[in-house]
Amino acid sequence: MSDWRHWPLLSIGFRPWFLLMLGFATLATALWAGVWIVGGWGAAMQGAFDGGQLDWRWHAHEMTFGVGVALVAGFLTTAAQNWTGRRAWHPGGLLVVLGIWLAARLAFLGVGANPFWPYLLSIAAELGILFVVARLILLSRQWHNLLFVLALSEIVLADALFALQRHDGGLSGIHGWLGLLPIVAMLLFIAQRVVPPFSANRLGIPPRRTGRYVAGIMGGGPLLMFVALLAAPMWPDVLRLVTAAIGAVVAVTGGYALTRWWHRKVFGEPMLWLLFLGVSVVLFGLAWMAAVLIGLPVGGLDGPVHALGLGMLAVMAMGMMTRVSAGHTGRPIQLPRWLRPVVVLMLVVVASRLLLPIWPGLEPLWLAITAGGLALVYLAMLLVIGPWLTTARVDARPPVKPRQP
Repeated sequence: MSDWRHWPLLSIGFRPWFLLMLGFATLATALWAGVWIVGGWGAAMQGAFDGGQLDWRWHAHEMTFGVGVALVAGFLTTAAQNWTGRRAWHPGGLLVVLGIWLAARLAFLGVGANPFWPYLLSIAAELGILFVVARLILLSRQWHNLLFVLALSEIVLADALFALQRHDGGLSGIHGWLGLLPIVAMLLFIAQRVVPPFSANRLGIPPRRTGRYVAGIMGGGPLLMFVALLAAPMWPDVLRLVTAAIGAVVAVTGGYALTRWWHRKVFGEPMLWLLFLGVSVVLFGLAWMAAVLIGLPVGGLDGPVHALGLGMLAVMAMGMMTRVSAGHTGRPIQLPRWLRPVVVLMLVVVASRLLLPIWPGLEPLWLAITAGGLALVYLAMLLVIGPWLTTARVDARPPVKPRQP
């Protein structure tokens, strides 16, 4: 249709957010590979404008608040729309928030992480997503979903703290990766909702749900870790131990949930075992972080932070994005044949990157190789899923379920 408001791309939230996420993730990881090739141990490369440096701060910020936020926006606004039966985005408002998010990414590419004003654009986009999700939940009085409002609020706070500490040495501590925790909270909370019914539908077995207490720990635990780490300067030793204890509890609880959801038939469903593996990598990252925080000799925080990031933004993302994109465009819910070798590449990249702390002598060349490999993974997903996102549903069903009376 000629009317832009009826474009399929703007009909539901996951379509433009996933498209932008995959496009930007491809560019950002390819550039990060270039940073290590050009900058070596200096780990910086000239931005598009004079004086702009693409350094580790740019990488940390854009993978969390660029790629991560876009991924969450696609999942969460689509899920909230289905839960409430209310339309999340009107085309004009969606375009505005997408435009602000994209402007922030371009700004950081141009001027690097030093100026303050690109952070304002980034935070404005996050506030737009927060408003949309909070509106749906409050209008529908779905108080059990307020966790998502809290998590999105923590993302806004984490981005603001990143901006304020961008020139300080403290950024190399917790504030450089703090924004990952609310994303972990949301994706684990969504996983415990979608994995059991998805497994049941695909495998022909009764759903193996784990109950509200497990849900509360998996979703609420990372949010409490965020608060404890934020307050850590007041009582550093005590709150580090508290954070470690919470992380360990979430990891153990999540492990119990995985055993409850598991069925041997999962091995025959790539989209399912990708979800199981993604959750496992995230839980491993939380357990690894807990070990680091209590002082065990298991390396620094680089390993667990990247386990959280790769578990969410690569492994879980491939499984969940493919499932959502196929199901909501009327296609068979299965991993496309062209993505099967890409899964192998992704798993090699994730395993190699998490082994880097063990073999530090392989840096920076190996960092460039793993970042380049991840760029190829995102590019392949973009080429396969992208056409689904920009065209109408193949079964001509409406994108929004009718609201129940």
